[in-house]
Amino acid sequence: MGCFLIGVTGSGFSRQGNPLLGSVSDDPYDVRTFMKLVRPHGRLQHIGTELISTTEHSLTERGYFARPGETTRGLNEAGLAFTCAMVIEDESIPKKLEATPYADITDQMMRQCKTVDEAIALFKSKPAASPAYSVLLADAKGNLAHIEVGSFGMAINERYSAKNPGVVFAVNCYLSQSLVNYNAPHTVITNEKNNNKARRERGQKLAQLFQGELDVPILAQVLSDHENRERDPLENPILAAWGYSICNHGTRRQKTYPHEDLPWGTVSAEIIEPSEKQFWYAYGWPCGQQPEYGDQIYQENSWGRFVPFGFSEIPGDNEVVELTTPEGEIL
Repeated sequence: MGCFLIGVTGSGFSRQGNPLLGSVSDDPYDVRTFMKLVRPHGRLQHIGTELISTTEHSLTERGYFARPGETTRGLNEAGLAFTCAMVIEDESIPKKLEATPYADITDQMMRQCKTVDEAIALFKSKPAASPAYSVLLADAKGNLAHIEVGSFGMAINERYSAKNPGVVFAVNCYLSQSLVNYNAPHTVITNEKNNNKARRERGQKLAQLFQGELDVPILAQVLSDHENRERDPLENPILAAWGYSICNHGTRRQKTYPHEDLPWGTVSAEIIEPSEKQFWYAYGWPCGQQPEYGDQIYQENSWGRFVPFGFSEIPGDNEVVELTTPEGEIL
C-alpha cells in the first residue's frame, strides 16, 4: 500500500486529547478496500479493511504484497488500532534474518493484544517481518507509536502518550536511524523526485496549522488535501503514474485502464478513534471528486465523506462479516 499516515495523541495536539490515527490507502485502482468485522471465537473482535483484486487474478496471483484475507488497517474491541504503509527495501543488501509473514503478526495482534506496549512486544519477539512496513499503533489509553518492521529487524521510531503528547507521520520509506540505510535508494525521504518527502512535509504543515484542533473532521480535511497535485505523476520514481498529493489522484491520463504499469491513487481513507472504538471509512477519494480520466476506475463511486463503523451485534456465526463491498456499497 502506498500511503500517507498520521497519528496524534494528547492535550495540545488533538482537540479532546484523545488518540487518533489517519491514513489514505493508495493502490492500483483495480485493487480495492472494503470494510469487515472479524469475530474469532474466544479472541478479540476487530473491524478494519481488506484489500481485494477486482480482476480475475487474486492478489497472490498478481504477486501483490498484501495477502487475501489480511486486515490492512484495524481496530479491536480492546481499543488497539493500527495502520501501515509499505516500505521498499534495498534488494542489493543480503537478508540474514528469518522473517515472519507480516500478516501473521498483525492477525495475532488484533486477536490478542490490548495495548501499544503489548503490540510492540509482539513485534519485538520476531527477528524480522516480510514484507516490510512502516506502522502506526494507538490504543484507548492514549498511547501512540511509530514502528518499522522488515527484513532487517524492527525499530521504534517515535512514541507518545496522553502525558507525553505528540504527532507522528509515516510514508513509504524507513525513517528510523537504525533502518533508514535499508531503503531502496529511489524511495528515501531526501529524494526530491519521489512523493514521500512532499506528502510528509505537507502533513507536517497541516498538523502545525491545526495543532490542538485535530479531530475527525479536521483529519478528514488533512486526508483530502490536494497540495502538490499539479506535479506530474509520471515523474514519480517509486511508481510512475502515482501522484504527489495526500489525497492521491494518480493517472496516466488515459481514456481506458491499462493492464500493465497501472496508475496508483487513493482507493480509500481511514480515521480510527481507539478511545471511542470507532473506525471511520471513506471509499475512493475522501475529497469526493469525480475522475478526470478513464484510467481512474471506480473513483466515480467515491463517497466524499467518512462513515463510522463500530462493534455491533450482527446475526449469524460467521467469523468474517463484510460491511461494505469493493464497489463502495454499505451492506
